[in-house]
Amino acid sequence: MEKVLQILAVFVLLALVIHRVIKGREPVYRPYDYLTRLRSPPGMEVSQRMVMAVFEGEPGDAVLTDETRQLDFAYHADGSLTIYWRKKEMQWLAAPLNCTAMALDPVDGRLYLEAGGYLFVYGF
Repeated sequence: MEKVLQILAVFVLLALVIHRVIKGREPVYRPYDYLTRLRSPPGMEVSQRMVMAVFEGEPGDAVLTDETRQLDFAYHADGSLTIYWRKKEMQWLAAPLNCTAMALDPVDGRLYLEAGGYLFVYGF
């Protein structure tokens, strides 16, 4: 009976290790947060690599996709920013009202919203 329990214990531990290894390979969603407000535009290098949003639907609404991180950003003119990961809503953030532009830096994953002459920066 002790042999059976030892084999069962080893099997359970092995199953847990395999589960952890498989789960560890899967990318994890990292929540975004408001970082800062900039008065001037970012440097030339950052500006050149930015991906701009497409404003569609109701006036002031924009959608932006980050293919490498599997993220979709949806901005609404009422001051909300919704982040989707793998088509699942993961986070809601307060954003400035009536933004005129939205851009993403694909290298560091920062999101820039422009409103009232300022750039509002979101990131992790």
